[in-house]
Amino acid sequence: MKKYLLFLLFCFPGYLFSQTEMPNTLDGFAEASWGMTFESIREKFLSMATNPDSKEKIEILNEKKDVSLLIRRNGILYLYRFYKTPELLKEVRPKREGQPETDPTIDGQTEFRENGILFSVGVTFNLVPSDKIKQKLESKYGKPRKESIGDDKVSGAAIWELVERRENPPRGGFAVVWREGYKKLPYTRRIDYFSANIREIIAKDYVDFFSVQETKTLRDLIP
Repeated sequence: MKKYLLFLLFCFPGYLFSQTEMPNTLDGFAEASWGMTFESIREKFLSMATNPDSKEKIEILNEKKDVSLLIRRNGILYLYRFYKTPELLKEVRPKREGQPETDPTIDGQTEFRENGILFSVGVTFNLVPSDKIKQKLESKYGKPRKESIGDDKVSGAAIWELVERRENPPRGGFAVVWREGYKKLPYTRRIDYFSANIREIIAKDYVDFFSVQETKTLRDLIP
């Protein structure tokens, strides 16, 4: 069972790069690129799920428009996470009237986005020894950038930073492998992937959100 899970998670065509390639950046997950809209990814999975020639078993288990899409694919769960600009920021993130929303890697930090865009994917599966997961990712991405181990000497996380920072905004993303204790040994049941650029967009929006909120409060406050 463990070998089967590892095969589905890491060796299924399109999910990761072949062992002969050492990618410089993580520009998305499987068929989805960072910045794709909720609707485009949903339609992609609906098409795959209803394709009579498909050899995969795909189900859409849950969806929240422009927020999240939970997929079961060959027995493994994939949570696609989306981000759109908070409504409060509309006045400082104006959308260009009459024009479609542009590529977030180019204009995402200056545009109000009404549609959710993909910024993260969480993968959940049955417990697999963490060393096997780490070894598999190292064969694809090299050594992790950072590792942490909890006080129990078992739990923790390893982070792969697959980002091209010479570009502005930075291109690529992060992979985080989580460790947890099982029978006093480290096991993994979850991996998270994040977009580097959209993560920075979210951080900037977070700062602006509280700045606008403070300005509105001061404006509306009755002394």
